[in-house]
Amino acid sequence: MKKILLILCMLVLFLTACGSDQAEVESEEFNLETDFQSEYYDWTTEPHPIVEVENGYYMLVGYYLYYVDKETMEYTPLCNKPNCLHQEETDQMKVMDCNAMVRLDRLICTNLNYYKQHLYIAAIELLADENGMPERKYVMDKLSLDGGEREVIHEFENPVDTAIVHRGYIYYSSDFSQIGSNKKTGVYRIPIEGGEEELLYSAESNNQISYLRITGTNLSFTEYDEERGHSVCQYNFVNGKVKKISFGDGIDVVGARMANGRVYYRIMKEYKDYNTWSTNLDGSDERKESFISQHQDDDYYYETNQEDKTQTVYDWKTQKKVTEFSQLVRGGSFFAGKEKLFWYGSNEDGGIKVSYINREDIPKGDKAVKVLMDFSSDETYPGIVTVTQ
Repeated sequence: MKKILLILCMLVLFLTACGSDQAEVESEEFNLETDFQSEYYDWTTEPHPIVEVENGYYMLVGYYLYYVDKETMEYTPLCNKPNCLHQEETDQMKVMDCNAMVRLDRLICTNLNYYKQHLYIAAIELLADENGMPERKYVMDKLSLDGGEREVIHEFENPVDTAIVHRGYIYYSSDFSQIGSNKKTGVYRIPIEGGEEELLYSAESNNQISYLRITGTNLSFTEYDEERGHSVCQYNFVNGKVKKISFGDGIDVVGARMANGRVYYRIMKEYKDYNTWSTNLDGSDERKESFISQHQDDDYYYETNQEDKTQTVYDWKTQKKVTEFSQLVRGGSFFAGKEKLFWYGSNEDGGIKVSYINREDIPKGDKAVKVLMDFSSDETYPGIVTVTQ
C-alpha cells in the first residue's frame, strides 16, 4: 500500500512540474530572471547590447562588458583582476588579459543575454579540434555576474547570425553564407542546460533569417527574400507552429516593438516611404496606424526624423506631443527601458557614446539627458582580437 501511495505521489509531482513548465511557456507575464529583454533590442551591429538586472545594467560597449549601478549610474568594467587597465590598456599583448574583454566577431549580430544570475553571449572562440589544431568555433559563452568566471556551454553546429536566451533555451538563426555552404538558413533551439540542437524553422530558399526577439508567447524573427522583401515570422511556443506575416511584396520591415498588448512594425515600400502597422501579439488584426513611429513602449511612441536625427515623443492616451530629443546619431540605437531611456551609438572619435534619461524626466527633453559613457575607438575596439586566453 505504501509503495502504491509513493508512486501516486511521484506521479502527482511529475504532472505538477510539467504543468508548471507549460504554464511558464504560455505565460505572457514578463519574468526578469528568465525572459529575453526585447526592449533592449534594435537593428544595429550590436542589436542587444544592454540587459537589466534588479539593481543595475550590464552593457556591451565594443569589445568590453560593463556593470552600471542603477542608483549611482556609475559604470565598472566587468573585471576583478588587480592592476588591470581594462579599456585603457595600450599594450596589444595584454588586451586579452582583461576579464571584461569579450571575443567577438563583428559580423555576428551579437546579443547580450541575462538568464538566472548569469550572462550569456554568442562569440567566436579558437578551440582545439580533434587533432589538437586551433579552429574557429561559434559558441555560447556563460559568464558570472562579476566577470571572474567564463565557460563555453555550447558549440553551435552552424554559423550564428543572432542568438538569444529565453525561458530555458538558446534560440539562434544560422548564417551559412559565411562559410559558403549551400544549405538553407534556419532557426534552432538548444536546452540551456545541454542537449541536442532542434530545427524549428527552415527557410524556403537561400533567404536570410535574423533579428530574433520575443513577442508575447512567440519567437519572432525576420526572413529576407530578394523578391518579396522582409517577412516577419512567429514561432508559437505553445503549438510549435510558424506564422508568416507579410505586409506586401517588396516591403521592408524596419522594426518590431511591443506596446500595450500589440506589436508595431515600421515598414518601407520605397525610400522614405514609411508607414506604421500593428497586429495583435499572435499576428492577427493587421491595421495601418495614423502615425509613423519606429519605437513604442506602454507610455509613449517616438516619431523619428531620419534627416535631422530628432525624436518627437507622443503620449498614447492624449495623442499629444510631450517633448523632442536630438540624441540619435548615425547608425545609433534607442532603447526604451522600463526605468530609463538609452541612446547608444558612434561618437566623433569612431568609438561609442551611451546617454540616458530617467523616465520621469522625459518631459524635460534634452536638458535632462546625461552622458553615461563616451569612449574612443581605441577604448572600444583595441586592435584585432584573434587570440583567446
